[in-house]
Amino acid sequence: MKQPRGWIALAGLLFAGDVDAHDWYTGKKDPVLHYDCCGNKDCYPIDSHSVRETKDGYYVRMPRPAYLNEPQEPEWFIPKERAQASLDDRYHLCERLMTFYRTIIPHMKFEAYHRFRWTCFFVPKGTS
Repeated sequence: MKQPRGWIALAGLLFAGDVDAHDWYTGKKDPVLHYDCCGNKDCYPIDSHSVRETKDGYYVRMPRPAYLNEPQEPEWFIPKERAQASLDDRYHLCERLMTFYRTIIPHMKFEAYHRFRWTCFFVPKGTS
């Protein structure tokens, strides 16, 4: 049985609608360091109650501990020159889980640990 091409095209458009609405992160870069913000899996909207603005930048309460299995840092400081305008009226944060190494016994053994680091920060338009 033949399927009309119109139905197939319509089905393709419907499934394409499931793409994350925040794909605008892709291709964005930090305005100072020029790092890639990454994409849909590393960036997400955050609650405005988690952000405190000062004259020099923003303090962002972290959504989870920065270090896995270590004490949590209370906030990240993000300088104003590194903040970018978001495409909606929400704050957005991009972060990565990075691997670092530390010495357990000097010059003999290294241990890997993981830490979250922010890469990009987006603020609502009209935020100073």
